Amino acid sequence: MERACASEKNKIGYEIWKYHIKPMVAVAQELAVVHKADEEIVTLAVLLHDLAGIEDFSKRKQHHIFGAERAKEILAGYQYPSDKTELVAKSILNHRADLNLPKSSPEEYCVADADMLINIVDVPSLFYDSYHQEHLGIAEGKTWRQSTLQLYWEHVSPVSQAQFLDRFTLAKRLSQGIESKHYAFMTDIERSLVDLVRNAYGYEIWEHHIAPMITIANEMAHLHEADAEVVRIAVLLHDLAGIEEFDKAKNHHVHGAEKARLLLREAEYPEEKTELVAQCILHHWVSVPMPKETAEEKCLADADAAAHISDLPSLFFEAFEEKGMEFEKGIHCVQRKIQKDWQRMSEMARMRYAQQYTEIMGIFARFLS
Repeated sequence: MERACASEKNKIGYEIWKYHIKPMVAVAQELAVVHKADEEIVTLAVLLHDLAGIEDFSKRKQHHIFGAERAKEILAGYQYPSDKTELVAKSILNHRADLNLPKSSPEEYCVADADMLINIVDVPSLFYDSYHQEHLGIAEGKTWRQSTLQLYWEHVSPVSQAQFLDRFTLAKRLSQGIESKHYAFMTDIERSLVDLVRNAYGYEIWEHHIAPMITIANEMAHLHEADAEVVRIAVLLHDLAGIEEFDKAKNHHVHGAEKARLLLREAEYPEEKTELVAQCILHHWVSVPMPKETAEEKCLADADAAAHISDLPSLFFEAFEEKGMEFEKGIHCVQRKIQKDWQRMSEMARMRYAQQYTEIMGIFARFLS
């Protein structure tokens, strides 16, 4: 089996091996324990199940049929036992869950279920397919991923579903990103600013970053014992300068602080609070680390970082669609962005989001190891 692995790894190619076959082997081996199947048979079937379609693209639509025959040829060359060879071939022949082919052995269920489950636990590929392949927007991508995940899940056997339910739930949550909860602003100054900035930001930035960030900022204000109104206003204005004038984006924290002062002074907001808002905006950007002297400054920086960490759909959209990155480069880009935000968060915020960060890093580790 070790010699077969080494040989077929080269034929399959780097990316398919690393991001599909290798992690699928791990899933199938886990299922072999649950289904009480022969782990060696399951492993060989996974290693060989896509090979025929990769060697000859014209066979792709029926790669399960050609794959079964190809497996027999390869295993015969290793003088593998004929009864086990037949079981490997049968597992490949019947692994296409979408064809609802009959299965009579636990090995067949393991391979078919692994073929579906790898698509569920491989969250980065879900984003790549929805943005780079389908060219969907952020909202449309969420709908597509939700229906796609559900379709995969329905083809998994009940035994395997029980084993992977937590990971299916996690994949659904991460693929949807942060839930937008609209805050009911209580003060006139906040309501007037919302009316002013919502159109400037546009639907997607407002819905996927600003609106959910307000809810996070409120929580941060409670944790840091900060002035929640100041923090909410800082959230509303923190990215405005770079959105209104793209040439100011690289220094939007500086221009944003001045923009906030101008707007709040026009609204006759108290000068002391106006300056607090401006300092929050000036010091919020993780790419330009600056000391944060007030609780309000820590709140805005923490809320901005937490919103990024919680919003994988927007991060992957920027990498795969806006920047046109290929798969591996895009994954590394998003991972670095999240790690950078995490490192700049306060200790209090890291404690609050530790589980979420660990879950996300676990997704990356599975495919970048």
